[in-house]
Amino acid sequence: MKTFSKKLFSALIACLIVFSSCSEDNGESNPTAPQLPPQQSMSANMGGFPSNGEGSMANSGEARTHFNFAAGNVLFWQTLLNVQLAIPVAAFQEAFNHSFEYLDSDGIWKSEYDVSVANKSITATLYADRSGNQIEWEMYLSLPGEFDNFLWFSGESNLDNSGGTWVLYRSPSEPRAALQIDWQKENDAVIKSTYTLIDTQADKSGSFIEYGLSSEAAFTHYYEVSVKSESSEDYDALIYYNQETRIGSVTSVSYFGDNDKRCWNSSFENTDCQN
Repeated sequence: MKTFSKKLFSALIACLIVFSSCSEDNGESNPTAPQLPPQQSMSANMGGFPSNGEGSMANSGEARTHFNFAAGNVLFWQTLLNVQLAIPVAAFQEAFNHSFEYLDSDGIWKSEYDVSVANKSITATLYADRSGNQIEWEMYLSLPGEFDNFLWFSGESNLDNSGGTWVLYRSPSEPRAALQIDWQKENDAVIKSTYTLIDTQADKSGSFIEYGLSSEAAFTHYYEVSVKSESSEDYDALIYYNQETRIGSVTSVSYFGDNDKRCWNSSFENTDCQN
């Protein structure tokens, strides 16, 4: 009887082990679909900064030198981002309208769909692969007759979507890394994004702009700019802007020669700083 009891006990333990293993396998073969990073993590919108002084004819006058210097720096990045991000942003935003399927043989997620950009239908294939506490992303785009399965951007994000990084490639004809975006999120808003030019063939390679919500009482956003150039002088600048009142300030020791703030009013004209 004792021998039978031991055998029965051993058989029960074996069954529990097998059941546990099967349960774990089922959990791994049917994982939870990945959560896309927030749309703001890949965006050319940097706080609505009016780079052209809202089209005013006086925006090049002496009365607006403070705003003009700040606007020139933001305009460079807005132009770069609008060009570089047009196709990948459209493809990324469209991903929110589609679901993922799990590729059990590869252990990764896949979402495939069409997106219209400039009246052209582009096929987007987005892959997601969980690695530890992060998700790795790769977006391949195809346009018949022009490019096929081109890796336009890749990146990684934290599982809780608190932050991550995107790397965007220049174009199918020049398939080199061009731009890096490092982003951080708190609550439901992306509070800081850093755009770095990493195109080794660009004159200003290594330059960056950091954009986020301002802790300064009078302003809503800030822009920290660092310009590296082979053809001109390097310089840094710190810009503050209020999206509601349109007032702002800029500081640049390397450009102005001192650490004083230069401010502008709601008409983008030079004004004395309040503090």
